[in-house]
Amino acid sequence: MFALICAALAALAAAAIGRWARPIGTTLGLLDFPDDPGGRKLHAGVTPLVGGLAVAAVTAATVTATIAFGPDHGRMVDRDLARLGIAVTTMYLIGAADDRFDLSVRARLGIAALVLLLIVGTTPDFAVAFMRFGRAPTMLLLGAAAVPFTLLCLVGLLNAVNMADGKNGIVIGQALVWSAFLLVHLPPTVVPVMAAVAAALAVLFGYNLRGRLFLGDGGSYAVSALFGLLAIYGYNHGFADVGADDVALLFAVPVFDTLRLLVGRALRGKSPFAGGRDHLHHYLYARIGWPRGLVVYLGLVALPNLAAALTGGALAWLAVTAVAYTAVLVWARRGR
Repeated sequence: MFALICAALAALAAAAIGRWARPIGTTLGLLDFPDDPGGRKLHAGVTPLVGGLAVAAVTAATVTATIAFGPDHGRMVDRDLARLGIAVTTMYLIGAADDRFDLSVRARLGIAALVLLLIVGTTPDFAVAFMRFGRAPTMLLLGAAAVPFTLLCLVGLLNAVNMADGKNGIVIGQALVWSAFLLVHLPPTVVPVMAAVAAALAVLFGYNLRGRLFLGDGGSYAVSALFGLLAIYGYNHGFADVGADDVALLFAVPVFDTLRLLVGRALRGKSPFAGGRDHLHHYLYARIGWPRGLVVYLGLVALPNLAAALTGGALAWLAVTAVAYTAVLVWARRGR
């Protein structure tokens, strides 16, 4: 019941931010202006970058309410929840500062990495200390490599989410798929937070599809931190049912696309973080338009995860996803 109340209130808060997105964005200076013809930003008009504000506010408020009014979790869980809220809020502020002041890549990634390092290094439940695939009886202990490896994964996910946020519905749609997985596999103590965020994202999805608001870098940073940390938390608390391959499959499509872009741009002598119209969603848009391209993209994310949930064998479905991603990319590029 507590989780349902949190979800209902979160949906109302997201609806309010969506309804007054323009004045909120104007007041905060969080507005995205389209480029001149030929540029990367081709949206129809000035768009508020306030979706991330809703995600961060809902997360912080639900964490606070869960600690104060939810079931008695004990000091350790309350500590983990508090640090999750701090991490998501801080990451949102870093991204929002980039939206507002156009920070350098080095500055924003450096600060974000430091924040994540502090969270992971001080909270064992947010660190990947072992690797266990599928239902294998053995696991690989990472030892001293646990924190560096976890940081690499989280920063990689941050980049993947940020680079995927180029067309309406992609990041929020993926986040809704991730929410469905985590709601099943997270311990009950964290479910109110996940339920509230999922409800807020469902509301934001409608506003985002209509071009009424964008997540912005603030939203990308908040979403990547939230889902990255919660995926690790769920893995650590449910490793009997969740393998490392399940978590990898969850984020596979944006990570595959980011790795392709980083390697391809580096080979062409370009900055890996330079803007461009060579993402999967750009090719899908050119080939079949939008939102049909969104359906294909989210299908690549959702269907393998659904298949893995029903049949098991996430590692095999990870391979299927890689093949399907490659096939869709080749097909979509022929439309350019």
